[in-house]
Amino acid sequence: MNQVNRRRKPRTKSPNDCNKDCRPHFKGYDVKTGKSLLYKIEIDPAGKVSHNDQEGVRRGQYAFQTDLLISTESIPLVAIELKSGSFSSHDVITYSSKASRHKQVYPYLRYGFVVFGVEMLGRRFVTHNEAFDFAIAVPDERSVEPALIPLVKSQIESSERLIEMLRSNRVRVRRYEEIVETE
Repeated sequence: MNQVNRRRKPRTKSPNDCNKDCRPHFKGYDVKTGKSLLYKIEIDPAGKVSHNDQEGVRRGQYAFQTDLLISTESIPLVAIELKSGSFSSHDVITYSSKASRHKQVYPYLRYGFVVFGVEMLGRRFVTHNEAFDFAIAVPDERSVEPALIPLVKSQIESSERLIEMLRSNRVRVRRYEEIVETE
């Protein structure tokens, strides 16, 4: 009997794997997979708000689900969309639009795009990104701790600074930057 030699695809990270790997690095924060965030709040002609704090936020009820969400005291700080192996222009356009909608409700939210199993993000990402605050290619398991974790920690700090700015009557920004690293 002839057996076909099939190459086994290397196992790539799932949101749950990433949650388990990330959780120990973010003590004091809630790290959850599949958490929904509001993308819209409406006020009807009677003045009733479409969503209140007593109702659970659910996908399909003015909410999109995120792959990974880091929050504190129910305040979302960092949302991350995860892809494994590859991504398309459509992925970037769709998730970037989703990020934009979420950030209209949560202006301090930092939103990221993480692709596991690739060396670089490339032109496709740069061309189609409109709302991601950060993105990273994570080629292998060894890259999670030295590359991804510090990036996410810096985004948490940025989100917390934005929250403090929004709470303040007087906003004084010394520096605002968007950094792009290439090979």
